[in-house]
Amino acid sequence: MKQQYLFAALAAALVQAPAWAAEAPKPAATLLASAAVSGASHNESLSPTQNLVLGTALLLDKEREAFEMQQVFRLALYLRPLRRVYDPNPDLVRNGENPNIEQIYTDRIKKTLGPDLLRRIDQMKLTHGDMEKYLREHGALFGVDWKKAPEFALVEYAVNDFHEQIAPPKTIDPKDKPDYFIANSIKQISGRQPGDGKKLFEGICASCHGMDGQGRFPPIVMKSYLSLHSDHEHFEIVKGGPPQKPGSPIVMPTFGDKLTDEQMWAIVKYLRTWEKNWADPKNVRRGEAEAKAAKVKFYSTPEVRKIWESKDPNVVLLDLQSDIAYRIMGHIPGSLHIRPEELGQKLKKISKDKEIIVIDMFGSQGLAPAAELAKAGYKTAYLADGMMDWHIVRDYPVEY
Repeated sequence: MKQQYLFAALAAALVQAPAWAAEAPKPAATLLASAAVSGASHNESLSPTQNLVLGTALLLDKEREAFEMQQVFRLALYLRPLRRVYDPNPDLVRNGENPNIEQIYTDRIKKTLGPDLLRRIDQMKLTHGDMEKYLREHGALFGVDWKKAPEFALVEYAVNDFHEQIAPPKTIDPKDKPDYFIANSIKQISGRQPGDGKKLFEGICASCHGMDGQGRFPPIVMKSYLSLHSDHEHFEIVKGGPPQKPGSPIVMPTFGDKLTDEQMWAIVKYLRTWEKNWADPKNVRRGEAEAKAAKVKFYSTPEVRKIWESKDPNVVLLDLQSDIAYRIMGHIPGSLHIRPEELGQKLKKISKDKEIIVIDMFGSQGLAPAAELAKAGYKTAYLADGMMDWHIVRDYPVEY
């Protein structure tokens, strides 16, 4: 069986879906999809979105050589927000989300595929029988019940298949990852009671990620991060750690051998509650006030694009993404990439006569470095919403 890789997860667990997957209210589109799969004839044609996603996944499986790596990167990223449209999780906060998001990302998927691959999908003449076959035969993913939310499962499985292609070719074996001590008082928290997820997170995860979840990369409670990750992915990250290359400066331990599924799932559900935090405009990112106090200038994404297009030689676009983010999320053409942990030793590459625009992935983890640069006398600015906004939301030019 092929290994199932996600953006930051290891093998998917073959376990029963959680209660919310069976009981949660579904978006209207998902309800229609559920009815279509359960009641439609196997020979009935698929909806445009179902046809596009299934056809793309089948092409990847059968004709991997037909895809350039840049297409794989882009398709993986454009499928992620499309998946959120159908996610049955009742804890998602949808206020303020673009109502046209499905059209936006299906259009981008079509553009990325191009006319030839789209023709191949049309020639497949896919039906509900083909979709059910794919869902039945795909390796099950934790927290995903394809019978109750088939369209969500279809996109989730497709995301999984594409991320299998872009995971690092050689990763640290889970048995070689560092051990992690968990106090007995924390181990005794069952994960079944209200508030257990918060207690487990603060007792285990906060040592690296911070009590506010905005510590070491990635900032796992930011809305920009949560909007690109499903609870299934988070479960796999907690269980097996992200796939990391040998030599990575920070290695996340595995917890599948230390916590029960219920404990890990409680942590995952707690992370999702942070969406409600960002629904309140009074709440700001860690480091935002400090950066503004240090006179860091905040630029919107369209403002940075205008600066980039002007090719001003007095501006340096400083990309502080990690290697894997730089590779998968992409980067603004012409930007200077420095790993966050190497910034101090490589500052001499940057002239104080130029304006530095700090860029990160989610619009949060670069705030502290930007403030430090400003305090050190550099003319510093910040791409306020990160590469997530540049690439995923606005579809501006990127390189990999």
